[in-house]
Amino acid sequence: MTRNHIIRGDVFSARTGARGRVGFLDEVRGLCILLMVLYHGIYTLIFLFGWDITLPGGTRLFHFLFTSAFVQTAQPFVAGVFIFISGIACRYSRNNLKRGVIALGLGVIITLFTLNLMPDLPIYFGILHFMGSGMILFALLNRAYDKLPAALGLLTASILFVLTLGAGSGYVGIPGLFEINYPAAWGQIVWLIPVGFTEGGVDHFPLLPWIFLYIAGNYLGVGFVRRDMPEFLYKNRSPFLSLCGRHTIYIYMAHQPVVFGLLYSIQFLIDHFSG
Repeated sequence: MTRNHIIRGDVFSARTGARGRVGFLDEVRGLCILLMVLYHGIYTLIFLFGWDITLPGGTRLFHFLFTSAFVQTAQPFVAGVFIFISGIACRYSRNNLKRGVIALGLGVIITLFTLNLMPDLPIYFGILHFMGSGMILFALLNRAYDKLPAALGLLTASILFVLTLGAGSGYVGIPGLFEINYPAAWGQIVWLIPVGFTEGGVDHFPLLPWIFLYIAGNYLGVGFVRRDMPEFLYKNRSPFLSLCGRHTIYIYMAHQPVVFGLLYSIQFLIDHFSG
């Protein structure tokens, strides 16, 4: 298998040797990456270039929409779906360790890029850092994962995800039912940024709670590999979304420079002709 196939995550079952694509997973992952591009594009437009439309009464339209409860809820939901499906896809990859190292390395490049060019908006542990870490952990621990029946593993990982949703807010547990608070000093330890006890930069996707959603996907992936899922999920219905889903890492790496370059060019033309 070539390097490009490994990065794309071509469907390959280590259990059965079966190879192919799961149409529904490609299409949903493609939709998720396009929504991420849209989100980051609007973020760049508002917070880096300061573009907006001021409505009567002084309301800034783009800022209002971007900070609305709907968008702020939809953003982690879409990211969560992407992470969950990527966890499923691990069951189909021949070399998760190599894919993980590549993704993590690209994440480090993004960190260096933002620290140098956008020091006020650094990405210390973003989605690529997380995805790379998840792939590496799966490659190293998948035999241990498989000691649990898939259904029990899925249930356990889902419960742990719910219990650790508050990790970034100083506790684990369920508010109103039970909470275990960890020391406030942990929130000041920089090296805990990847874990999630410490807030760090923008586009932050720490291991807690997201790794448990990823592992839940790993366990559901067993059903996909065994073709226990409904047959219609394996069919491809949208070639465009499927194409995007097969090349998410390329789209993610390219979209921000492209968006930034396009907006910068438009701003340059506006300044040039208005001056």
